[in-house]
Amino acid sequence: MRCGKDIAALLLSVALATPAAAQESVFSLQFLGVSEESGDARARGLGVLGVAIDDPHTAITLNPAALGSLHLMTLSGMGLGGRRTSRGDALEVRHSQMRFPQERLALPLAGKIVVSLGYLGLRNFDSTFESSLRQVTGLTYSRTFQRRGTLYQVPVAVARPVGSRLLVGASLDFLLGTVDESWAAGGDSLLVLRTRRRDGFSGRTMTLGLIARPLGGLRLGSSWNPSFGLDRTTRTTLEDTRVPGAKPLRDGSVKGTASLPATWRAGAALDIGPHWLLCADFLRRDWGKYEGRSYGAESVGLESRVGGGVEWRPKGTAGLLRLAYRAGMSRTTWPQRLGGNPLRETTLHLGSGLEFPDGHGRVDAGFEYAWIGDRARNGFEERSWRFVVGLSAQERWKRKSPR
Repeated sequence: MRCGKDIAALLLSVALATPAAAQESVFSLQFLGVSEESGDARARGLGVLGVAIDDPHTAITLNPAALGSLHLMTLSGMGLGGRRTSRGDALEVRHSQMRFPQERLALPLAGKIVVSLGYLGLRNFDSTFESSLRQVTGLTYSRTFQRRGTLYQVPVAVARPVGSRLLVGASLDFLLGTVDESWAAGGDSLLVLRTRRRDGFSGRTMTLGLIARPLGGLRLGSSWNPSFGLDRTTRTTLEDTRVPGAKPLRDGSVKGTASLPATWRAGAALDIGPHWLLCADFLRRDWGKYEGRSYGAESVGLESRVGGGVEWRPKGTAGLLRLAYRAGMSRTTWPQRLGGNPLRETTLHLGSGLEFPDGHGRVDAGFEYAWIGDRARNGFEERSWRFVVGLSAQERWKRKSPR
């Protein structure tokens, strides 16, 4: 355990020393990077995952049952960009970010069945850190640590309504990804050796979901992923960086497994009259029995998220006066521990959306500001702002012959 803490402290101290241009969150150096798991841009504007929202204008959802509300062929995408500021006791670092975490296509078929295929980003790694120059017996050298990669899912989903008060859905989720890491130390007068480690992951799991409409405008939703195993292939090489393209001095591969925990999501949404929507949901994932590489984390435990928000929707107006307005808050506990304490994130969410005049799609935009970590409890803290944009285009899947 002490070794893990020393590694974590070293990586974090190097991270805040002299960052390169491409840097993610300072906390992404611990464990499985930065989580990208989210609902669509509308849900993010509300501060929720969208577990209980049966939205007929988007195919992006973490609850496959919500796809049962679609009546048109739907193509949805989402992107975000922003900036993070990381602070330690004596240093401050700023870095940018840009992502396209979800894209999805849904097709309604006969019998009210909807099928869907898409891409869902889960976690991201993108960091390059270089320590300040040092001297040993008159020789100048530096150390560099790099991490690249991503974990993502390709969900193949099917959903349909059951009667007028229940939506059910399921998806087969193919999880793929890589984590590339490298360490190098050297200088002008030193042999520069680079150690590379590449973990490749593959596996599959499933997601089961439902949304119930027990009365009036109330909707209750939930989804569940069981714990599952991933196949991991690790390749480690030792390279002489003075000879580009040369054969590695050492090259070895080993196969193993990693076990990911079950995920529970649940929430509620309530329409109040024609203009107002209230919603809230939560996520729970216990990493206490996680089996796999810790990637420098002191320890891992319970990951959770709770969020809630409100939306106001105008009716019967024209042009930009049809804009919907959203606001919400969320509170997330990251899976890794830092400084012996949980790492927590509090986020303010704001958003707006505009349906297309023919009702065949919607464009959404949002703004988020997050407080991550606490310098007194974790040793480091971050402030992050993000702009989120989502677009859904819809069309009838089957057309009648003109004759």
